[in-house]
Amino acid sequence: MFPMDFRYSTRRLMIRRMAPDDWRDLYEYLSDPEVVRYEPYDVYDRSDAMLEAANRANSDSFLAVCLLTNGKMIGNLYVARLDAGYYEVGYIFNRRYHGKNYAFESCHALLAFLFNRMGAVRVIAQCDARNIRSMHLMERLGMTEENRFMGKDFTGAEKLAESCQFGIDCRQWR
Repeated sequence: MFPMDFRYSTRRLMIRRMAPDDWRDLYEYLSDPEVVRYEPYDVYDRSDAMLEAANRANSDSFLAVCLLTNGKMIGNLYVARLDAGYYEVGYIFNRRYHGKNYAFESCHALLAFLFNRMGAVRVIAQCDARNIRSMHLMERLGMTEENRFMGKDFTGAEKLAESCQFGIDCRQWR
């Protein structure tokens, strides 16, 4: 979906394909229990982060979100093509950079790219219903909550938990 040389800039950020050398920045936030609290995996150690950075660099579904000023990767975006014109997105950011609108800025740019350049018809995102910050971000992006469902805990635990699905279509985006 995204070529190796993919670059997309916003006012403060560069969105690009991930690289194996991103492991240090990836480790910085995936080793934080608060950051991965609602993710389907536990905290990462250094070797996990090295392997994950290499895997994500070989996947065209992961994009690094970097500061334009110094190139530091502060988070990443996830994009999956579900069907022709239909996509799912996700995001995770270093806690040191929360509250600065970087998540909104990069996710807004990603939605603009998907709708305006990739011809997206519809984009969805899901999160654990306890993840209020993520739900507020989706609402700020113009997405609406479409479904709440009980299923396997979003964090990967074997218990049931409530999850939310948000969506936006090309008519709502315009």
